[in-house]
Amino acid sequence: MATYSKLLESIDSVFSSSEWRGLVVPAFPANFFPHDTPDEFVVYEIIPSGDPTQEFADAGYLAGLIIIQIYTQANMGPKRVYEVADELAALFRNKQLMSTQTQEGSLSFQGLDKDDTSLFRADYSLKFNSF
Repeated sequence: MATYSKLLESIDSVFSSSEWRGLVVPAFPANFFPHDTPDEFVVYEIIPSGDPTQEFADAGYLAGLIIIQIYTQANMGPKRVYEVADELAALFRNKQLMSTQTQEGSLSFQGLDKDDTSLFRADYSLKFNSF
């Protein structure tokens, strides 16, 4: 049976992996923010919602969306956002992460961060099923 804490553990495992740590891009879960804002970082949020994909329709399964906010320096162009998104895709797209299965991801540009205009934000999001 899927639980919210197991779902979070599945996603946390990616950001604690040696592959992610090798990128030297700090990752923070939603509702946790560093005291000193790095030049680039990601914030990940898990939004359980909707029904699981049909083959995972048993009771106790969770489905929803993972949103990974990518923050890079503003006025530097989109290249770094694309580089980080490529790494996220390699680590997340169509993967089995412990008890969570992810699907295709998509990237959308949000623009300058409203709270810190020295940062540019893009969102990488993908659907998941957790069992």
